[in-house]
Amino acid sequence: MTPALRDAFLDQATRTPDADAVVHGDRLWTYRDLELCAGRIARSLAARGAGPGTLVAVRLAHSPELVAALLAVVLTGAGYVPLATDDPQNRVQHILGDCAAALVLAEHPSDDGRTLTLDEALTPARAFDAAPVQPSDPAYVIYTSGSSGRPKGVLVEHGALGTYLEQARARYDGLAGRTVLHSSVSFDMSVTSLWGPLVSGGAIHILDLKSIASGEQPAPVNAAQPTFLKVTPSHLPLLSLLPDSCLPTGQLVIGGEALTGSALGPWRTEHPHVTVVNEYGPTEATVGCCVYVIRPGDPVDPGPVPIGQAFAGTLLYVLDAERKPVAQGVIGELHIAGAQLARGYLGRAKLTAERFVPNPLTAQGSLMYRTGDLVRERPNGDLEYLGRADEQLKISGYRIEPGEIETVLRSHAAVRDCAVLPVGEPDVRRQLVAYVVPGPGSSPDPAALARHAAEVLPPHMVPVAFVTVRELPLTPNGKLDRAALPAPSTGASEACVRSPAETLLCELMAQALGVPEIGADADFLTSGGSSITALKLVAGARRAGLRLELTTVLRERTVRRILAARPDAAPLNAEGAPQ
Repeated sequence: MTPALRDAFLDQATRTPDADAVVHGDRLWTYRDLELCAGRIARSLAARGAGPGTLVAVRLAHSPELVAALLAVVLTGAGYVPLATDDPQNRVQHILGDCAAALVLAEHPSDDGRTLTLDEALTPARAFDAAPVQPSDPAYVIYTSGSSGRPKGVLVEHGALGTYLEQARARYDGLAGRTVLHSSVSFDMSVTSLWGPLVSGGAIHILDLKSIASGEQPAPVNAAQPTFLKVTPSHLPLLSLLPDSCLPTGQLVIGGEALTGSALGPWRTEHPHVTVVNEYGPTEATVGCCVYVIRPGDPVDPGPVPIGQAFAGTLLYVLDAERKPVAQGVIGELHIAGAQLARGYLGRAKLTAERFVPNPLTAQGSLMYRTGDLVRERPNGDLEYLGRADEQLKISGYRIEPGEIETVLRSHAAVRDCAVLPVGEPDVRRQLVAYVVPGPGSSPDPAALARHAAEVLPPHMVPVAFVTVRELPLTPNGKLDRAALPAPSTGASEACVRSPAETLLCELMAQALGVPEIGADADFLTSGGSSITALKLVAGARRAGLRLELTTVLRERTVRRILAARPDAAPLNAEGAPQ
């Protein structure tokens, strides 16, 4: 029987109490340290009712205490609901109301009667007898984008999580070394990097890879090099900006969106001895359930990299519209069955019934999950991902329902209708653009619409451009005519005289974007920029003597506004800086 996460961690802590468990800057916790801190928090949570069948929300910055807080929830037998620290308050309140969390662990106090700060949670409390954890008890709830205009919570049970971790430990020996935790714990990609090491005897190394790449934070020194790193394909350009002290020596696992050989090529050229794993799996099937392994020396075509074959205990079916198996090589929708399936969507019985459907190919009563992903089977049994059967998008590994963004924008008084579409290449530069039909007598301001969206949506769901159109063009069948929509303007041409600092930063921005030139008033994001490209710009600017911050580039977005927001960006005596 697969052990629950709680038992697997406690067994590991008993075997290796003095081994490194969490590393963050100059702080190092052993398994004994982590168990002690998590145990103190768990006693406080249990004293307030946390236990099997309940949910505890956690909203804390990346630190050893975050790991301890999440582990504390696990030790009580409760399920955790991770919240991103950069999510807007409206979204946080919706999630807290939707999941009905019994308790909330947060940085700051609240008078809501259920919020505990870390200081409060670390207050000594009476020991408790942990109730047995059943495989059907909630392990965590992760919220993903929802087409109805509100995020939906995917409830993963302890049995499914234990099954995934057992597979991860068997397949990813790098987890027994040092694993980088860099992504938000509200993104299920972090499940591997958070729990995989702690059930394998490895250590979690908490790093802010973007800040290190931009030069805002120093790279780790005198630290063991990671053996395991998990990223999305959109992170690959970021890795080229990082020193070896942040890069894996054993396994690079890539998941979250489609991977191509051309996007992977530069990494493999620079790191030929690292094994690369393309891991596929929706949140509804507990992180990952299908892998394709690329070992050192294996050839890779420039096109789509296969998603491979199923984990043990997982069944994958390629079915047609009538849910009948298609022939090998024929495109169909991927359906998933087996021990890793989530219970469903929290409090959304109708949606759960639509996506978790009876499996006609196995015993009565079992379910399978309709992924909405189109695949086909290659002659060797590997599956090839071919895109979505619906309107759902994948950007930087995040699953996005355009309908959720459109619902938010339509709630603005100046918007009568809108459509949100991706533009750019799927691998690196895919961005969201909102096409907006104004209401009577209105002239929507893009900045106001962006602020309106940011009040409700997480940063990765706020469009980078807003294009006003008189009407949304339709095909003869009444569907949105995407080809008839205008491309967003880059604003590259300008007649204004540039200052020396603007001239230098325009040159650096053009280099980062890979374009011949760009204007001082051109929008960085609509010109093809991304958070990864912004890191290249910040790093290049710092080498030239311009003190920029990543947040300033992504917030201000034009050369003129960036420099206006940072008047101290160009030191007078910095080498390469304008005088």
